Formats: sequence, C-alpha cells, structure tokens
Amino acid sequence: MTLIRAGARHKLTPDNRPAGCPASAAGMFVIRDDGTATFDRHHHDIGEFWFIAAGSGTVGIGETTHQVTAGDILYTAPGQDHDILTVTEEMRVFYLSADLPPGARPGHLHRTPQDAAKHPVPASRAGHHD
Repeated sequence: MTLIRAGARHKLTPDNRPAGCPASAAGMFVIRDDGTATFDRHHHDIGEFWFIAAGSGTVGIGETTHQVTAGDILYTAPGQDHDILTVTEEMRVFYLSADLPPGARPGHLHRTPQDAAKHPVPASRAGHHD
C-alpha cells in the first residue's frame, strides 16, 4: 500500500512519488465562493480524475458544462481542456493524474495565452440542478 498525503498543501509530484506508483500527480485544491477564486483553462498529456469532496459549481470539460456537487467524480482524457466556470458553494477538489508516458509533459498545458491567464471564478448563488 502507498500512502499519498493530499491535504494541507501536501501533494504528489514526480519528485516525491513512491517507486511503482502509477500516478504522476495528486493533491487537493479549493475554489472559494467569496469572489476571490481564480482558475485557468488547461489540459494535460495524461488523463486526470477530479473528486468533488465538498461544495458545488460549474465545470467545463471540452465544450460541455457540468453542474457538479460533493461526491461527483470527473474524468478528463489526455488533451481535453477543462476549467472551473462558477462556484456555488466553496469547492474542495481532489485530483489524481495518470502516470506520465515517455515524452508526455507534466502540469497544466495551455492552447493560448488567454487560457494560461488565470480568470476569476464568479460565485453564483443559483441553486444546483442536475
């Protein structure tokens, strides 16, 4: 068994990854609902899972938007853009990225300078709808 600590600013990176671990990155991030949150539209050379541990909001994956709430799990395929568009209630999101194959680039990748610039994530008080 391998323990990956992903709370309190701990995260899995290529520098601290245990031998044989099939994930290249893991951690947690928070999107606040007070109007101060920012995020960037990005993609990866690898697949990535997000587990919405708390809160709710709107996430864009490719050209599709999804209303998400605590307990939801999202998957983005390699090369698929994803973004957080609004937050209804402060979101705590755990992420887990697949292993980097040879030649794959780590981290957030951007198609344009506008995508790379972090944009505000507005707080939305609208109710969550499935």
